[in-house]
Amino acid sequence: MRRTLLLSCLGLCVVLAACTSTDSRRSTPQPERAAEINLELGIDYLRKGNLQQAKEKIDRSLQQNPRHARTHGIAAMLYDRLGDADRADSHFQRAVALAPDNPEIKNNYAVYLCQKGRYARGEKLALEAAANALYKTPEVAFLNAGNCARALGEPSRAEASYRRALAVRPRFGEALLQMAELEYSQKQYLSARGFLERYLAGGRTTAATLWLGVRIERNLGNEALAQHYAQRLKSEYPSAAQTKELLESERNPG
Repeated sequence: MRRTLLLSCLGLCVVLAACTSTDSRRSTPQPERAAEINLELGIDYLRKGNLQQAKEKIDRSLQQNPRHARTHGIAAMLYDRLGDADRADSHFQRAVALAPDNPEIKNNYAVYLCQKGRYARGEKLALEAAANALYKTPEVAFLNAGNCARALGEPSRAEASYRRALAVRPRFGEALLQMAELEYSQKQYLSARGFLERYLAGGRTTAATLWLGVRIERNLGNEALAQHYAQRLKSEYPSAAQTKELLESERNPG
């Protein structure tokens, strides 16, 4: 998620680079300017999926300015895409070492760590990012911390982080959905219903959310609402894996 936010600034960055005044160019050392240009070009190639060109530009940017934290962070994402976990992790570590107070870098590293099964370290970094008063979207880091804790088998810690995300942004859809799923897994069906209804109130539906609705209402004994979700699931997502699960459950109830 945060990766998308990082890459979305590219257009503005390129325009700003093109419009830099002569005085500004003279005030920035030539190798650093070249490194910035190559970084932005590399990000553009990465966004477009041209990994070879992205690698050339980002590697060159690091040669020109090896102490630029953001470049190391982008290089980590690149090498992750290339399947080189060792180099990705090395670049993330270097990025954090160079900019220990940068919450976006910490949150990106947290997501990476949890994807690699290093949940405890990922949760810690995500919480550190969320605690930074200058971070514009702490709810995203709280969500990531919750996801790490849940994968680690710590539902109480996961719930605490999801609730903190919702305290920052009460209509945060992903946090609402995670809470609905977490409450369902703990057989807190009324609470799960409440969170799912808040999620659905935002106009968001998927096969997974409708199937969750079916199961919640079945456990609450509300067959009418369970059938409502089931009919929607069949009509809106006829080929989904969740629809196959629903049909199987209907053939073999209990």
